Amino acid sequence: MRRREFVWTGLLAGSMPLFNIGCAGFGTSRARRIAAGEKIRLGLIGCGGRMGFNVNYGILNNLCGEEIACVCDPDPRRQKLALALVKKHQPQTDVSKIPAYFDYREMLEKEGARLDAVAIATPNHHHATAALRAMAMGLHVYVEKPMALTIEEVRLMHAAAKRYGVVTQVGNHGHSEEGMRRLVEYVAAGQIGQIHDVYCFDDRLNSMRYRPPAANPPAGMDWDSWCGPAPVCDYYAPTEDHNGMHPHDWHSWIGYGNGAIGNMGTHIIDPVFWALRLGEVHPESVEATDLENGCPGSWTWRNTVHWRFPARKGMDAMTLHWYDGVKDGVPYDRAHVNKIGCCLKREYQNLPPIVEEVEKRYGVELGALGSLFVGEKGFIRIGPHGDGLVFAPKDLYKPRPPKTLPREKGMDHQTDWLRAIRNPDRPAGCNFDYSAPLAETVLLGNVVARVGKNRRLLWDGRRVTNDEGANVFLGTTYRKGWELT
Repeated sequence: MRRREFVWTGLLAGSMPLFNIGCAGFGTSRARRIAAGEKIRLGLIGCGGRMGFNVNYGILNNLCGEEIACVCDPDPRRQKLALALVKKHQPQTDVSKIPAYFDYREMLEKEGARLDAVAIATPNHHHATAALRAMAMGLHVYVEKPMALTIEEVRLMHAAAKRYGVVTQVGNHGHSEEGMRRLVEYVAAGQIGQIHDVYCFDDRLNSMRYRPPAANPPAGMDWDSWCGPAPVCDYYAPTEDHNGMHPHDWHSWIGYGNGAIGNMGTHIIDPVFWALRLGEVHPESVEATDLENGCPGSWTWRNTVHWRFPARKGMDAMTLHWYDGVKDGVPYDRAHVNKIGCCLKREYQNLPPIVEEVEKRYGVELGALGSLFVGEKGFIRIGPHGDGLVFAPKDLYKPRPPKTLPREKGMDHQTDWLRAIRNPDRPAGCNFDYSAPLAETVLLGNVVARVGKNRRLLWDGRRVTNDEGANVFLGTTYRKGWELT
C-alpha cells in the first residue's frame, strides 16, 4: 500500500458519514482551550492578496485583534506586506520580532508548540498539506476556498478535523453575510415554492491560451517552496495577456489551482447548498454539456456543467447548473477578457439563457455572476458573496419571512471562526462538516471537465461508478518530502 493510501485509509477508518453535516466530532481534542481574555496565537501561512491586500476581503484585517505569532510565505515581499499590515492594526507590536519563514513545514516544526491556530491563504495546492500538518498538532485551521485541490484531500482534511477535535472554517466569506441568511429564510418559508433548478453563472476564465516564457522568480523568492507538493514548474512574469504564475495565474493550471469553477464556485454555489440543504445528500450525477480546453496543462475556458441532486425532506429533486467563460463565438483574447480572466463585457459571457429571459420579462438586473433560483412562484437571485438579493416579480419579497437564523453583532467570517475557537460548542458556519460536501461538489466539476463533455458521470458519494478512469482525477500525487501526513 502506498503511503498516501495508508494515510487516507487510516484517517477515514471509523469516521462518520461524509455528508452528515450535523454530526459531532469524534476523538479527543488536542487543541488548547483559550482562557477568558486571552489572545489566540496565530500563524499565517500565505501572505498574498487573500490574506491582507484585497481591500474588501483580506482576512488578516479581521485577525489582528489576536496575537500574530509568525508568518510564512515563499516571497519575502509578501512577508513584509503582511507584517506592515499587522503593524497598522497593532502599532504597539514590534513586528521585527515576529518570525518569518519561507516553508510552513519549518514554521510548524519550530513554532507549532506555541500556536493555537493557523490561517492558510496559499495557492490551492498547499491547502491540504498545510492544514493536515497543523491539525495533527492540535491547531485550529482557517483555510481559503476552495477547501482543497482534490476530492481526496477534502476527505482527508474532514476526517482529520474530527480526529483532532479542532475548529475549522473555509473562506467563502459570503456565508457570514446577512443576504445569505435572508435567502435561506425566504427559501425555507416557501416564498417561491419548490425549486427544481438553480443556475449559477460566473464571468471568469481561469485558463490559459499559451504558457508564457520562463523567467527568474522575484529576487529572494523561494520558488521551490512555492511549488511545494506540486511538480516544480517554471515561473513566468506578468504579460500583456496574463497576470503572472505568481501571484494569480496558478488558478489556471491543473495541479496548482482549480480553474474558474474552483476559484469562484465555492462562493457562488454556497448559497445553493445552504438554502436547499444539499449537504444532506450527494449529487447522483454530473455532466458537462459544453467545454473549451485551454493549452496543455491548463483548465477549460468555458464550462457548462450540470449536477443532479435527489430529493431532501420537504424538497424535490433538483438540478444545479454552472456556466462560466465566454460564450460560443466570442474569442478568448485581450479584446474580450482581461489579465485576471474576467470577461470585459457581460455580453461576452457564457450566460444561462434564462438569466436574460428573466431580466427582459421582469425588468430586473441579475448581474454578471451569481445564482438564480427558479421556483414554482418566481425567481430569486443572489450575488457571489451573499449580497444583492433580487426578486422576480419584484414584489415577491413580500411578505418578509421571520428571521429564524442567528445573527451576532460584529460578525464577519474570520470573527465567526475565532468565536468558535473560544467556544467549541458554537461551530463556525463554514466548518469542514458543512464545507466538505460543498467542496466535493465543486471539485466534481473539475473531474468532469477533465473527462470531457457529454459524458454523464454517475456518483455514489465516494466514486464515479460508470467510468473507472474518471476516479484517477479524485486525487493527485506529491513530491518527496511534501506527502500528506
